[in-house]
Amino acid sequence: MKKTIISLALICMLLSAFVNPVQAAGQTLRAREDNSFRILIVADTQDTEKPRQLMLDLLNAELDAADVDLVVLLGDNIYGPYIGDDKDKAESAIRAVMDPIVERNLPFVICFGNHDDENCISKEEQIAIYKSYPGCLNEDPNISGVGNTCLPLCAADSDEAKILLWLIDSGTYAEKEIGGFGYVKEDQIDWFKEGVADYNAKGAPTSYVFQHIAVPQAYQLLSPAKPFEKGAFSGLFNPFSKWYKPNADKISAGGFGETPGSPRIDSGEFSAWKDCGVKAAFFGHDHVNDFVGTVDGIDLIATSGIGFYAYGKGDEHGARMLVLHTDSPEEYETEMVYYKDLFDKPLSPFALSRIGIPAFIVVVSVFAGLILLITIIVVIIKKRGS
Repeated sequence: MKKTIISLALICMLLSAFVNPVQAAGQTLRAREDNSFRILIVADTQDTEKPRQLMLDLLNAELDAADVDLVVLLGDNIYGPYIGDDKDKAESAIRAVMDPIVERNLPFVICFGNHDDENCISKEEQIAIYKSYPGCLNEDPNISGVGNTCLPLCAADSDEAKILLWLIDSGTYAEKEIGGFGYVKEDQIDWFKEGVADYNAKGAPTSYVFQHIAVPQAYQLLSPAKPFEKGAFSGLFNPFSKWYKPNADKISAGGFGETPGSPRIDSGEFSAWKDCGVKAAFFGHDHVNDFVGTVDGIDLIATSGIGFYAYGKGDEHGARMLVLHTDSPEEYETEMVYYKDLFDKPLSPFALSRIGIPAFIVVVSVFAGLILLITIIVVIIKKRGS
């Protein structure tokens, strides 16, 4: 009986590999027979070696519902500050995210975010861990950042690239004299431009970009607002001095829950996108943003966070589906798939699904500190009065 079960399991594994073969790094992606290619974009899993079960349940449900050809992890895949200098913790945190993907025999590619290497485990060490899993398509050209990758997508019956998928490391934090979040460096932009030029010589495919941190041009999807105006929020780097609200004329779907955590400088990346005919760019980083907007002909698209350890969007935690078409490369469909779409059970208030664990710890610590301070003051006053 046991031999029969084992044999059946082996047959299922072989059939799974035949139907949905895992591709190795450097291989060309191919569309389905109907020319479609389905991608699940997962942003900010951002958890520890003991991840929240909610995140795992949602990730598994997204993968089951999606029927995808590729999974893109958009950075902050682990919460670096908690990991510290413990490589075992880093490996366990990565494994928790990878297991649901690998179990389904899905190819995947990752970007790094600003929290991934906020510890003693470098991105170079982490990319080696990701590459140890079957299906990892990340490359690593000799330029700034780690894991920068270009994946050509062809039709099922052709070797000509119709679409290019660019995975770019948007950095961690900028230099002290600049401040704020990281940005894409000049050699990365040169790599991108040279790559597009090489492919253009063979047929001019359409480019799509994926990275963790949004470009500063995302602010062009916002309009100035009055302080505390309904629907307005203050800027990340200038709280309460500048206020913004979404510009409905530029946003076709989704919305903003916060201003984009973009770099403070414009490194020229967006200009290169315009010169090279990028159709759309996808970002994570800002957990409560899921907008789809257009700036100078390029679609800028945010994916809300899927992780429940950090702050999030309540029952609008989720992942983004993207469907590309090799017979019409500039046309695509995308939509967010939220927790509320996949589960009937409402989130418990104890899930801390909006403020997250780190913020909750800070609030509790501050509250406890105030109670202690008040207690000390009361004791001192009583002693002086006695």
